Amino acid sequence: MSILEMRNISKSFNGALVNDSICLSVEKGHIHALLGENGAGKTTLMNILFGIYTADDGQVIWKGRQVYFDSPMEAIASGIGMVHQHFSLVRKMTVLDNIILGLKHSALFIPRARLRAEIRNLAEKYNLSVSLDSRISDLSVGEQQRVEILKALYKKAELLILDEPTGVLTPEETEHFFDVLRKLKKEGYAVIIITHRMSEVMEISDMVTVIRDGKVIVTKKTSETSPDELSYYMIGRETAKSYDMIPKKESDEILMLKNVTLKKQRRKESLKDITLTVYEGEVLGIAGVDGNGQKELAQVIAGITRHTAGDIIYKGKNINRSKVRDRFDRGISYIPDDRHADGLVLEMNIMDNLMLREFRKKPYSNKFVLNRKVIACEARKSMEEYRIKASGQSREETPVKLMSGGNQQKVIVAREVSGSTELVIANQPTRGLDIGATEFVRTALLNKRNDNKSVILISADLEEILAVSDRIAVMFEGKIMGVLKREEADVKKIGLLMGGIAEVENE
Repeated sequence: MSILEMRNISKSFNGALVNDSICLSVEKGHIHALLGENGAGKTTLMNILFGIYTADDGQVIWKGRQVYFDSPMEAIASGIGMVHQHFSLVRKMTVLDNIILGLKHSALFIPRARLRAEIRNLAEKYNLSVSLDSRISDLSVGEQQRVEILKALYKKAELLILDEPTGVLTPEETEHFFDVLRKLKKEGYAVIIITHRMSEVMEISDMVTVIRDGKVIVTKKTSETSPDELSYYMIGRETAKSYDMIPKKESDEILMLKNVTLKKQRRKESLKDITLTVYEGEVLGIAGVDGNGQKELAQVIAGITRHTAGDIIYKGKNINRSKVRDRFDRGISYIPDDRHADGLVLEMNIMDNLMLREFRKKPYSNKFVLNRKVIACEARKSMEEYRIKASGQSREETPVKLMSGGNQQKVIVAREVSGSTELVIANQPTRGLDIGATEFVRTALLNKRNDNKSVILISADLEEILAVSDRIAVMFEGKIMGVLKREEADVKKIGLLMGGIAEVENE
């Protein structure tokens, strides 16, 4: 029996049709996967369901009754919960206070003892163990996710919408999370899971709906389809089964980190005595759960953050005191993990964002006067080479804020990978991207590697790390737990290192 039906939902923004007569049906006790490229319309559809947007046309039938949600609060009150990709928790507050935040009570005082007991029982029932008195800021990402799910369940959600829920979890945390979903399914809850990982779709979902260009392409039982078929439905073509990695002989060192440490005032060390080598013509993968020093490592190498001890040697020269621009001029580029905050100027257009690094140089400028014709011409070439999609006659003048996440990321990759770059630091370069965009970004990085340049790839996606890395370094709490060669690495070994276990006894 369907608990939710979305009938002929349509939504436009600035004249562009984002959802085109979409129909979606979700049953009680089912896990329904929602797949689609970036910009396909998945998030818009879920935002309509959750009361963030209002549909231009169509109907939402919830538990047999037509509904109109004007806000998320109305959706929550009706039994719909949503766990966003970026958690909406108050970091300075405790777990208990986050869960009861916004609840209405008739009494003058909040009955904290009763609420605590109810939440503890709920956590035990669904194996969502977490300390109710801990501050959110002190919890791991996996524990924060449990808080979000507990919050939704405590507010009587009957349908859970989960947006990329495993993107920041270790393999062990992912298995635990799937166990929770299976238990919820047994209890009769309905779940919509948005994910780009085909292995997860096949493992956890009952039904799958593929959306492309704002339209439903297919809805099938998961047991009656395959990852290859779903990939084809998503992007309309075959995807790469493997990546072309030209065999490499021993090569020279391009980057050496010697005992690099980062400690900010009154805080524990973000990086602890990091010693690491990157060779020419290799992809060095950096694996680990988010928040274990990977971002700090990337920013220290790029020159954004000044480390407090140790040495960074690039092409035989100490660059401890070199600034970001100096390092870029030497051939170091940086793809940040947050494209909106650190990678793009959203109000600027495509061609200006593509020129953020090079605009001071000829032929793009002469004595501080920009040559707009040359910049536009180069931008069009980059858009063609990197398949950056934009609408309108002067596509290069499209503001990047109007583009999908995948195309925004391609703008950053085109800027950072092109030209004279010799070392690319790529921090979560495919996070949140669909299969097609992910494949494109990985191929661009590997092309750089095959051209005898170097790549540091930081990723929480173990499939990605294993697919494209020559060597894999694993981080835990600011330390390098181990470095594995491609041929000796597997998910179990990496997973244990990610959890802080440096050595495993032979069975």
